Amino acid sequence: MGSLSRWVVFLTVFLCIYGAFHLYVLVKVRRSLYLEGWSYILLFVVLVFLMIAPLQARFLYHQGYDVAGLITSWIAYLWMGYLFIFTCIGAPIDLYHLALGGVQNLFDADLTQLMLSRRQNFIISALLAGCLCVYGAFSTYHVNVETVTIHSTKIPPGRPLCVVQISDLHLGPMFIPGRMNQILAEIRTAQPDILVSTGDLIDGPMLGKPLTAQVLNALPTPMGKFAVTGNHESYMGEAEAEAFTRAAGFKLLHNAAVTVENLITIAGEDDPSFGPVENSTKAHWSAAVQKDRFTLLLKHIPDVAAPDQAPFDLQLSGHTHQGQIFPFSLLVGMVYPMNAGLYALSDGRRLYVSRGTGTWGPPFRILAPPEITVIHLVPTATTKQP
Repeated sequence: MGSLSRWVVFLTVFLCIYGAFHLYVLVKVRRSLYLEGWSYILLFVVLVFLMIAPLQARFLYHQGYDVAGLITSWIAYLWMGYLFIFTCIGAPIDLYHLALGGVQNLFDADLTQLMLSRRQNFIISALLAGCLCVYGAFSTYHVNVETVTIHSTKIPPGRPLCVVQISDLHLGPMFIPGRMNQILAEIRTAQPDILVSTGDLIDGPMLGKPLTAQVLNALPTPMGKFAVTGNHESYMGEAEAEAFTRAAGFKLLHNAAVTVENLITIAGEDDPSFGPVENSTKAHWSAAVQKDRFTLLLKHIPDVAAPDQAPFDLQLSGHTHQGQIFPFSLLVGMVYPMNAGLYALSDGRRLYVSRGTGTWGPPFRILAPPEITVIHLVPTATTKQP
């Protein structure tokens, strides 16, 4: 399937699903507030605008209207987050009332005392959604530091390594440059030997992009910074995304591996959105792997290849955001069973999946806080296993 066909399919699916959410709000608001005539038409027009606002924002950016695109992006994605939360609250209440109505009809019973009025239902759903959006925004701006210790006989005695992972930062119109302050401070505090980005570093036009690249580049990492592509780099445009990543001081690993100071091999695979990774390509970076040297694989999506195709010791991934906004995390868990945290694989390899450092779209996180991951690679010979 060509890129144009994929975009047509994506837009069709997106508009159908997102349109259904807006139809739900249209019906709920009209029935709750008894809208008719021009007030109903105005509501319909506003909802149509909000439904296509994410597409309008992208169009405005492509036409060079950066300020209009920035404003439209914030309107679009604040509304998207609110709409999702509102629907997740309102729909169960509606189903509850539907079930009670069925019981009333079946048993000819009066259960109205157990029901809310349509207006009460709408107001409660709207207020709760607003409160959760505030909580989600607060959670987004407070990045957790997750510390992981990996013991291995492949780490030379007396030479532990510290690797800091950022993932899914999604630098773009919804990212305020001031948010970088805590992220940068936590990275400096960890004093990493190596800084890695496991994809979706940049997601679109943003305020202060050159300065952001400069401060990332200035972070002290004695053994270097390494990155792989995510799916959003391909949406933004490979050339522009790669230029920013390099300006930020990262070496992009395009289905390749490098050995750092003869201590560790770092391999990276491009996201499939840049084209499928063939087995021959994997074998190419695998040729750089030595059995007695620790191999770290950077791969955006948390799927794991067979040992003969990906002979790593630890794979670092992201992509899932752990759902970002509950209860979407339940769906993500069905698609990616290994969607957050450290996993010991049956063949002795390990996978760590970051919840992500930033947010995609709505600037909210609910029960899926953002993280920076500090990974200590420790020689087994000098450290007692827990």
